Amino acid sequence: MKTPLQLGTAKIDITPSKPVPLAGFAHRTGPFEHIAHPLYARIHCLEQSDGSEGKTAALLISADLIWWGTDLVMKLIPQLKDRYGFQTVLLHATHTHSGPQTSGCFTEALGKPDPDYWEELEQRLLAGIEQALQNREPVTIERGVGQCRVGVNRRKEIDGRIKMAPNENGPVDSDVTVLRFRAVNGGWIKGLLVHYTCHPTTTGDNEISSEYCGVALDRIEQALGNNIVGAFLQGCCGDIRPELVGDDEFYRGHRMEVERFGSWLSEEVLRINSLPMDELTPTDLKSKTLVVPLPFESLPSVIELEAQADQTDIYGEWARLLLNQPERRQESIPLEITRLDLAEELSLVTFNAEMVVNYGFVVRDASLGRMLPLGYTNGMIGYVPTTEQLAQGGYESRDSVPYFGLPSPFAPQTEDIICSAIYQLIGEEPNYE
Repeated sequence: MKTPLQLGTAKIDITPSKPVPLAGFAHRTGPFEHIAHPLYARIHCLEQSDGSEGKTAALLISADLIWWGTDLVMKLIPQLKDRYGFQTVLLHATHTHSGPQTSGCFTEALGKPDPDYWEELEQRLLAGIEQALQNREPVTIERGVGQCRVGVNRRKEIDGRIKMAPNENGPVDSDVTVLRFRAVNGGWIKGLLVHYTCHPTTTGDNEISSEYCGVALDRIEQALGNNIVGAFLQGCCGDIRPELVGDDEFYRGHRMEVERFGSWLSEEVLRINSLPMDELTPTDLKSKTLVVPLPFESLPSVIELEAQADQTDIYGEWARLLLNQPERRQESIPLEITRLDLAEELSLVTFNAEMVVNYGFVVRDASLGRMLPLGYTNGMIGYVPTTEQLAQGGYESRDSVPYFGLPSPFAPQTEDIICSAIYQLIGEEPNYE
């Protein structure tokens, strides 16, 4: 018989203590002006004994950040593993575009990092982990599924070109999956994970906001009470955006729209929570990671970069970045895919990238619904599109490349490489019928 999974939780305020630049939109300048919704890191420490003196421990942190920069992750994860004995660490971001930059790897158009905030963030995380480790207790896991339509596909062909516009006929993942952790002793809800797939880009105002996903979690925690700690798990939302549409075009909202979408999601989660949910079968708490090199289409020459380096636009900044850091001009970049098993019927599959929604469907379909795909985990390499999207063009496949400091778009075989890795990690052979 499997030993019970133990869970410890904490919710830590990670709002910057001073105004800093926000990440995600090039149009914002200067430090943030207001705090609309505080930012939090929601911490879940998982542990399982092997029946003797050994144990397996995993750390899942979902933070109201745009991402965890690869440079920050390379510092934090070894430290957390060494200090606390975690075998698996998943640093996940909700992907709000109304929080500080946590990477020094990209062009400043995506937001200038603040070193003081990084230090502040690290110290708060350590305090939160200590708190979570102190309240661990045995739990069971239950799952329920519903639907919410905040998002819409944002890739649409107009006049022969792919533009960022609402595409009602494009793929979208409207599933809301709720994972509920109940204390074995007393049956009360200790933790709640909410998985959904949509960019938190409702607003572009120059103010701090945890966006619709943070607003939803705050409302859920308040409604359920008993100091429950939830967490938002962002899916493969690379080409999914909030459906704020007027005259067949997107527009940015403000606090009111953030609150509205947060209300939609929280209401659906609370509805799911009020219904009977499926109790999942305990399994060994274990993980597996694959690192897959994703090839680039081509590499720019030094002569080509020097010709653009004097430009004042994003391409000039990109060229200077690649000239100053020649190690970026590699033939591939590593995509890290991690599988964490929580129950016989449930695993998390994470990516250190902005994966488009099709890859989420691959994970879900190949695993027969047993696995939930998460982007924005343990680093960030940029957008990862499909083969078709690479051929079509558009922001996710080509226009975003200079912002992330990549040498070029990915090669056409990228999708096949990723799908093969997903099938390998899941342990299933692809079905091409």
